[in-house]
Order: sequence, then C-alpha cells, then structure tokens
Amino acid sequence: MTVPPGVGIIGAGNVLPAYLQVLDRLVPRGLAREGPICARRKEKWPELLRRRPGAQLVADAQEVVEADVDVVVVLTPPDSHAELTRLALEHGKHVVVEKPFAESREEGEALARLAAERGLHLLAAPFVQLSPTLRALWTIVGDGALGHVHSARALYGNAGSHWTTWYHSGGPGPLGEAGIYNLKSLTALLGRVVEVLAAEAVAVETREVRGVEIARPDPDVSHIILRHAGGALSSVVSSQAIQRYRRPALELYGTEGTANLLGDDWDPRGFEDWRNAVGTWEEHDAIEPTWLGADGLREVVVSIRDGRPPLASLEHDLHLLDVVAAARESVANCAPVPVDSSFAALDLRLELPSRIEHVHDHTRPSDEQ
Repeated sequence: MTVPPGVGIIGAGNVLPAYLQVLDRLVPRGLAREGPICARRKEKWPELLRRRPGAQLVADAQEVVEADVDVVVVLTPPDSHAELTRLALEHGKHVVVEKPFAESREEGEALARLAAERGLHLLAAPFVQLSPTLRALWTIVGDGALGHVHSARALYGNAGSHWTTWYHSGGPGPLGEAGIYNLKSLTALLGRVVEVLAAEAVAVETREVRGVEIARPDPDVSHIILRHAGGALSSVVSSQAIQRYRRPALELYGTEGTANLLGDDWDPRGFEDWRNAVGTWEEHDAIEPTWLGADGLREVVVSIRDGRPPLASLEHDLHLLDVVAAARESVANCAPVPVDSSFAALDLRLELPSRIEHVHDHTRPSDEQ
C-alpha cells in the first residue's frame, strides 16, 4: 500500500487550527500523515499539547524540512514566508504557504522557478478559487447569466490584531493581508487588472499589542479602484479597523443581472442572483457548507495522490503581488498606476447542482431590478 504524504507545519499562530482541521479530515481517510509542527516559542507548547495531545512539536524550522514529510505548510509572519518556502523547496518538499508568499514579484518569480525546476507544487494562499461556491458563481458569470459584468464591489476587514505587532507595523497592510482575498476572487471572476487607483488612511492612531505600544501604526484603511482588462471596474475596501460588517463579500453588476457572494470569500455562505430573464431574486446555499479556507492543503495532498497539477496558478499570485505594489505606488503618487502583468485564467467551471436553478425563490416587483 502506498504511504500517504506526510505534512509538516512551520508556524503555530492563529491560523494553525484551520490547517489542523484540514489535516484531521485527511489523516483518518488515509490521505495524509501528520508530521512535526514548528512552534518557535516553547512557552506555547503546553497550550498546544493541551489542545492537541501527541503533537510532535519542534522549535526549529530545519527539523520540519528534514523530517519524513512530503508537504510543508508555512504559517509564519509574512516577512519570513519566502525564506522558509525556499528552504522547504530546496529540501524537496511541496509547499503550501500563507499570503503573501513573497514580498515582491522578483522574490516570487524566483520561488516559482525553483518549484518548477524541482518538479514540486507551490500553493499560495488565499485559496478562494477552490471554493465550490465561488466556482459556481464563476460558472454563472462565465455562462453570461449576468450579461457583461461592468462593475463589482468587495469588502473585507477586521478590528485589528491583539496578538502580533507586524499586523500594524511593517506587515503587508490591510490590502495585502485582508483585501487580498477580494483581489483574488475579483481577478478570478473578471480577469487581470490593468490599472489601480488607491488611497490609504490611519483610523486608529495608537495600537497596543501584547503590551507593546505602536505609537505610529501603518495605515489601517485601504480603498482601491481596479480597471480590468475586460472593461469592468471594481472596488475593494479593506481595513484593520472595521469592528463589524453586514454585507456580501462580493457584489457583481452586469447588463442582464446581479449576483452577490454571501459571507466572506474564505467562508462563503452561498450566493444570490437576479437575472432579467428570470425576473426574481434567487438565493442559493453554499455548495459545500463545510469547505475550509485552508483548503490549499487538501488540494496539494490530493494532487500528489492523483499525479495532477493543483487547481492553482502562481502566475495569478504573482499578478496579485503586482496589483498590491501598484496600489502602494498609487498611494504615494496620488495617481492611477498601470499593471502590465497577466496570467492564464484557470478553468473553474463547476457542474451546477440542480438546486442552483430554483432555490428559495423570492419574487420581487420588476421595478426592483
């Protein structure tokens, strides 16, 4: 019997439980083996072991990449992602890495080349393109149900971090940390970005994180407008100063209809759409309600088993790095900035369940289109 791929993890921060959830779905089915977890701060070990008895904890990333594992998951602070990804690739491991996987296009391209040269999978978060609900929405948009989608709006944010300083000082900022989910979804649905106009602001002028006062935090509010190659305009609000929100993750407006992705890109609760041809709002539950935003781990493990490429595109992820860089330049110059890169669109087509056609029909008067 073939030995399932081993999975090692570097990093034990707030996102670790999501990846352990994925691992706990794979191991009982014989699809993966649990390897070591690198938690650099040993004072965290008792709590980790209380929540996960029997976990193999190590303090050095080197111990993970040298272990008998096939996949390494990188969950450390953003400025270490590229270095640890390179370390794992050089040791012959497939890599799943949290966003951003690199701090520049040049750094990202070097990692993509290394992975290709070694014949290894490199999957970069976010993994929204794997969501069955987003893929259903992609299928509807691609089939022209909304006509030409000319406008889109997106938002994602939170109230900030109480557990790490990089979130508010020296990190990727609200666009690179939160808005990147929206960026990946919008570019998957509407295609590449050719121009960015951006503005930033500081809403909370003093932050305290784990007893450390950040007197001059980085901007925690970002607004951007994107021009897509296909002609659509989209906007993204991302922030680390949003206390709560109650609106769709994405709103798509076409010449023949409207669609909203409900919930968040990384945790969709379904979607709703209005089609002129039907004349009603239709609401559709999530295709797979238990889908997890850390699904990149499952995708790379299954890809290894099946001998196929993962449903992911590093060209797409590199394009997003360019968009974020253009947004920074736009903020600095108070002017639109062009984006020259491109990517080959993934085929995200999903065979739609029959329930997508007529679920929770809410007929509205025709003048409410």
